[in-house]
Amino acid sequence: MSAMRLTGYADKFGVHPGDKIKFYVNCDGPTDFTAEVVHMIHGDTNPRGPGFIEKAVDAEVNGTYKGKKQIIHGGSYGFVEDKPQLNVESFTLQCYIWPTTPKTHPRYWKHGAQGLVTKWSGDKGYGLFINEEGFLELRINGEKVTTGVPIRDHAWHFVAASYDAATGEATLYHEPQIVYALDPVIEPVVAKISAKPLPTPAPLAIAAYVDKIDDSALGKSSLPEGVWFTGKYNGKIDSPRLSKKALSRLEIEQMKLGAQPGLTERRNSGPTGALSEVIVGAWDFWDGIDTIVGKDNGPYRFDAQLVNCPTRALTGYNWAGQNFDWKHAKKEYGAIHFHDDDVDDARWTSDCEWTVPAGCRSTSYALKLTTSEGDEDYIPFWVVPKIGEEQSKIAVMIPTISYMAYANEHVACNAGGAELFVYRVPIMQHQNMFLAEHREYGGSIYDTHTDGSGICLSSRLRPILSIRPKYDHFLAQAPWQYPADLHLIYWLEQMGYQYDVITDEDVTYDGVARLEGYNVVITGSHPEHNSGTQLDALHNYTQRGGRIMYMGADGWYWVHSYHPAYESKGRGVVTEMRRCESGIRTWRADPGEYYHQGTGELGGMWRFRGRQLYSVAGVGMTNEGFDISTYFSRTPDSLDPRVAFAFEGITYDEPLGNFGLVGGGAAGLELDIVDTMLGSPPHTLAVATSAGRHTEAYLLVMEDFGFNQQGLDGTTHPRVRGDIAFHETPCGGGAFSFSSIAFCGSLPWNNGDNNISKLVGNVLNHFMQDGPLPPPPADAIKHRGRADYESPALAQTSS
Repeated sequence: MSAMRLTGYADKFGVHPGDKIKFYVNCDGPTDFTAEVVHMIHGDTNPRGPGFIEKAVDAEVNGTYKGKKQIIHGGSYGFVEDKPQLNVESFTLQCYIWPTTPKTHPRYWKHGAQGLVTKWSGDKGYGLFINEEGFLELRINGEKVTTGVPIRDHAWHFVAASYDAATGEATLYHEPQIVYALDPVIEPVVAKISAKPLPTPAPLAIAAYVDKIDDSALGKSSLPEGVWFTGKYNGKIDSPRLSKKALSRLEIEQMKLGAQPGLTERRNSGPTGALSEVIVGAWDFWDGIDTIVGKDNGPYRFDAQLVNCPTRALTGYNWAGQNFDWKHAKKEYGAIHFHDDDVDDARWTSDCEWTVPAGCRSTSYALKLTTSEGDEDYIPFWVVPKIGEEQSKIAVMIPTISYMAYANEHVACNAGGAELFVYRVPIMQHQNMFLAEHREYGGSIYDTHTDGSGICLSSRLRPILSIRPKYDHFLAQAPWQYPADLHLIYWLEQMGYQYDVITDEDVTYDGVARLEGYNVVITGSHPEHNSGTQLDALHNYTQRGGRIMYMGADGWYWVHSYHPAYESKGRGVVTEMRRCESGIRTWRADPGEYYHQGTGELGGMWRFRGRQLYSVAGVGMTNEGFDISTYFSRTPDSLDPRVAFAFEGITYDEPLGNFGLVGGGAAGLELDIVDTMLGSPPHTLAVATSAGRHTEAYLLVMEDFGFNQQGLDGTTHPRVRGDIAFHETPCGGGAFSFSSIAFCGSLPWNNGDNNISKLVGNVLNHFMQDGPLPPPPADAIKHRGRADYESPALAQTSS
């Protein structure tokens, strides 16, 4: 067992001076903990670098607090608060299901039966379940009726149960929607139940059932605090219905069509007058796909509140395979996929809060948590100036969307063949082992759920243990994302630059107004995941004379959006991404499920939306490898007078970055190149390259080739390289791109006294100046096509 007794999170990533930030802490064991705000400067403990650096901050929140254990109740479900109309005597339950784990090995089975549609708790009430053996089961009070036939996983089934209180007769229906030649015939099961359902104060639950109810929870209409849901179901549910009569099979069939606007009068909510009188609830999940409400189109409007953000915009039982955008065929997208490890909010109680003083410096902070028994955790956050109150000419744009995409990733522990991927045995961190044992902390968008389906939603309202200083990612065996971005923060501090931090969340919501107060915007080392409004803002910023320093690689790769239903909790709470037909994927979305549930936009790669990094930064992602990093060499383009400012004090022949804290060099992990066919401006200068220096572990990305063949690795393929590039933008703007995730890891080497540091300093000093950049002579601008950048001998062809 891996014990992490101290974990926590904040209610926001970025906080303005004068605003409040809240912190939520799980202290599982120790009686108290100490909280202290620290300025995070360097989070890497590598002895070849400057070491771990933090500075204490005098803050009112600093102090010792009483510890308490806080639990994340993972797993998605829907609930309707207790209503008299739901405590029926006779009834019919029906729905379509597409289960993914109808039977799980007993060693891993946590909850016993899985609830489908239930109003049942403590052997009282009624409900439709999948039992421990994977059979459909009806429960009324303590009595059970089951089909005794296994339910096939990843297939649609129509299931229903009726009960007549007058006769005590119960009937259970299990009807697979696809029947194969040798499948057994599943007859309806008829049985006698000795007593009608006993009323229970339990909410009606969809994809779960109620384990217990605290007395203090009775009568509350919000998320039932003190109501404990269990039996979380894995799989899709479509069109659940509840009627207050034992319907015949024909009436059940007719009820499938009921409660859909346009088929009947809205006041009836049923296919016939008689059936409209008995319907209690008709939940149409195609209605309100972009919400976290399961819409009830029945007469009582008992909308179900959805907890932990299950996946929507998924194909239903009636999907015809003709429309692939749910917005054009909503009634074929009436399925919700529930998972037993979904989480949208840890829902912990706040332990402490800090009102950030007016004028507080904008930079990278963390709440450091410790106990007297040696426990430690850090909760990162950033102080971001309000628009119009910028403190510097320089903005560092923290890639928090990418942090959320990688949040609590399990790839090191759960991915088959991880050793082949990284060309070594992955070294587990303490966080990796803890997360493997605590699925309730949620996974990353690189992971799959416990049922094998891909995770496409990620929340920041939970402890994100991969966003921590001192954390080495298994891919790099070195800092990755947050701690790697602290390499840049250290360098700015060491060199004495005054800078602000902003987040890509801020840019998404505020647009170009968030950027235009700065002369230069510097990215993090790996801004892979981005929203469309962020790309709009960055493009508009550079077209208006702004300057960008792109400090990493694999940027602007995946389409992300923030789920609008969570904006009542704050900005940027839940982000969504669908992995579609191409790109570097640890899972892929099923056909018809490429469009986001929150915004309705097409997911996948920005490249296949006609937008990509090339058009903004001049370069784009082409390859990755995770064994060792190498260095860059200058090309003849670097002698162009347009870019002379960048190489002052750097000789032509010296290797650029043959050192570093990430893989041993500046060119590594993931790399970008210049390509005018994909959007690099034709006047882009490729001033340095790593061509010809990578190993067989570096492979061309799959979107760059049509079929597998030999020669796609770093020893042979001309596109397996990184290009450092520069181009001017209108109105005196510009973009300088360093095109390697490992690049920032070279900045702290020798305390910043190295040629990578010199190169970046030259560019930053040039870009941060007031006014437009001086225009180059017209006869100095060279326009090229793709072929000029394709040879591994780039230095000889780029003249």
